[in-house]
Amino acid sequence: MGILIYLTPAVALWAAVATAFAHGLFQRLGHAYRRDATAKETIARYQAALSQLKAQAAASAQELETLRQDHERLRATYEYEAAPAAAASANAAPAAAPSPVPPKPGPAPAAPPAAPPSTIALAQIDIADEVGTLLAHVARVARSIRRYSAYSRGHNGPEPASARYDLHWLSDCLHNLDQVGHALARNNMETLTAACTELLTMYEQYLRDGSGYNSRDTFQRLSTQVPLAEVTDAIRSIAAKASLARQAQAAHEEAAHAHERVADSRQADALSML
Repeated sequence: MGILIYLTPAVALWAAVATAFAHGLFQRLGHAYRRDATAKETIARYQAALSQLKAQAAASAQELETLRQDHERLRATYEYEAAPAAAASANAAPAAAPSPVPPKPGPAPAAPPAAPPSTIALAQIDIADEVGTLLAHVARVARSIRRYSAYSRGHNGPEPASARYDLHWLSDCLHNLDQVGHALARNNMETLTAACTELLTMYEQYLRDGSGYNSRDTFQRLSTQVPLAEVTDAIRSIAAKASLARQAQAAHEEAAHAHERVADSRQADALSML
């Protein structure tokens, strides 16, 4: 009995110390886990931003190359059209000498050919990797939907409780990819940009939704089967490249209009000298 009098408080003290130590250890582990999760999220955001910057850099390089080619074509066209005007000016100089009979005005020079149309097309934008990512996303969604069929789970197997929501959101994330396909087939950069913008809005809303339909729950549970980060980056990259291509096309058209104005002015000057 005497030993128990001393042993019981010692055991109680040891248990209290062990409990406090374990509590502190678990707290540190929890803090470390949260820091690790935050770091992973930050790295994922930086990787997404890096992918977007790379896509913008590639699109800018493509735009610069296209503008350089357009500049070469415009310069060649300008030199071709300037030669007849210079010849007309040289012929008009002797005719300006005094003469009793005024010279007959020659026929008006032919109108200069129209500036070449814009050659900036979707075929020139390198989006092969992004289109491959979209196709892989479609295949992953199809495989996920197939798991809910009676054939896959067995005709007598129970249907998952979340099936009606999962099937809805899995189908919803593909419902307007046809707009992207139509834009690519018709070489329509405006439609392509609009379709990508709509897709980005949808995919961002999926992970924020907390309503009764709760798309966030579906895509969080299926994050390994149908990850949205990669396909979101691909869509964002396509939108950025299409937007830059539209800007390049607008610059090309403005340069073509300026070229037409210069050609018209030179033609008027040549006619006034005859």
